[in-house]
Amino acid sequence: MSHGKYKYNPETLEFENNERTKRQKQLISFLSVIIGSLIIAVSIFFVYVLFFDINIKKQKAFENQILQEQYDKLMARKIQNEAYLQELIKKDEIIYQAVFKSLPDNTAFENNNPYLKFSEKDTKSIVENNTERLLKNRKAAQNEKTKFSEFYKHVLNSVDKSKKDIPSIQPVYNSDFKYPVYGYGERIDQVYKSLVFHPGIDFAVPEGTVVFACADGKVEKSGRKRGLGKRIVINHKNGYKTVYAHLDKLNVGVGKTVKKGQKIGTVGMTGKSLIPHLHYEIRFNDKPVNPVNYFFLDLDPIKFAQIVSESKKSGLSLD
Repeated sequence: MSHGKYKYNPETLEFENNERTKRQKQLISFLSVIIGSLIIAVSIFFVYVLFFDINIKKQKAFENQILQEQYDKLMARKIQNEAYLQELIKKDEIIYQAVFKSLPDNTAFENNNPYLKFSEKDTKSIVENNTERLLKNRKAAQNEKTKFSEFYKHVLNSVDKSKKDIPSIQPVYNSDFKYPVYGYGERIDQVYKSLVFHPGIDFAVPEGTVVFACADGKVEKSGRKRGLGKRIVINHKNGYKTVYAHLDKLNVGVGKTVKKGQKIGTVGMTGKSLIPHLHYEIRFNDKPVNPVNYFFLDLDPIKFAQIVSESKKSGLSLD
């Protein structure tokens, strides 16, 4: 026989039945299950987080190890490449000195990080600087376009019916532009390593290459001149003169009348010349003009644009 639970009530001086009701027992059982489940879930969560965190740390450590190994390999390759680069620079200096009798300008290699200056500027200043340079380039291009239009009108107005007295062909055969063309204007002198005005263009062609008269005219000078070596000056109509310098052979003398395309000599390296090449000038009223601009009378638009671009590539002269 089971005995119930009783509790003494001092007010009524009686023992009262203190046993929980069935509903209370069910509620307590339900809460016990809920609390137990929560405790188990929290325990599992902490164990999982602890285990997962350990795995993440191991994975990161493994990834860092791989990255470190890759970084070490890249640094080793960088050091090796720098060593190769220094060897190339030394070889370049030896070859350059043998050919041009001077040392090349290797200042581009002195700065290990040419983009370092950009890291010290914010994006806004870089954009503003580039915008300013773009506007200047557009203005310069517009000025060049205007000058060329004026030049074009001037040439067309001065050309006679035959067009034979206007220098309009290349002085050497270079229709496919196989040989480099060094342009007119401010250039670096290969002997004195200083910026000088180059009054003509240079064709880097082999020694012995035939030189042609670029227009009809009369030979005004034929012989040696200091710096230019063996040179020929032809006087054309309408104030034009052409100069052909650093020649090896002179096939025409002073007073000789020549025709456009006639052989007048061969290329050499006389005078202040480091390699065989032809120095070619056009003078109008005794003032030098850019000879490249006159080739448009002889070349199609595509080839004309090509030789203009070719002549602007290098900042050097061969004289």
